[in-house]
Amino acid sequence: MARGKKRSGGKTAAELMAELSQDEDYLRMKAAQEKELQARAEVLRRAEQPIVDDLARAGVEVSSVWDLVNTSEPYPDALPILLDHLQRGGYPDRVMESLARALAVRPAASVWETFRDLYLRAEGRGEEGGLAVALAASATEEHLGALIDLLGDESKGDTRGHLMRAIKRVGGKRGRKVLESLTSHPLFGEQARIHLKSRR
Repeated sequence: MARGKKRSGGKTAAELMAELSQDEDYLRMKAAQEKELQARAEVLRRAEQPIVDDLARAGVEVSSVWDLVNTSEPYPDALPILLDHLQRGGYPDRVMESLARALAVRPAASVWETFRDLYLRAEGRGEEGGLAVALAASATEEHLGALIDLLGDESKGDTRGHLMRAIKRVGGKRGRKVLESLTSHPLFGEQARIHLKSRR
């Protein structure tokens, strides 16, 4: 459909937006939503401030833990601090997720078992997903059996999907067989097929 073209009896997107911009109820709702989003962001900012402060004392200057998740630069001095706060827990789920994802690096292989223990008792969905990412990123060949066991833990739901790339990466022929056995799985079948086709 061409841009701006009306469907029969309908309005263009531009017309609808122009109408909404004059609708006081809509504008009040949008303002309330924006205020709520800002309030949530402020809660998270305050919650992670002790982590940001500890990182700064170690010479790692960030405004949020997510800054580390989104950088390709290594940050070895930050890893012990991130792990300490992750193990302490007690942060909002979104902050716990950021801590785990920031630890999703190969040098964290030495604490892989710690990630596994935290993953098994994680409560928040974000924390659980973040720890699955950390487990996958830091896994080595010696962790293959444990990865396969975790993949079979149905209590961890779809977060287990993050482990499949690691199983292929470190698992060799055994890893491929595990993925091949999942190609018809209702939850992981599509992912398994994608990983099997990938050269990575």
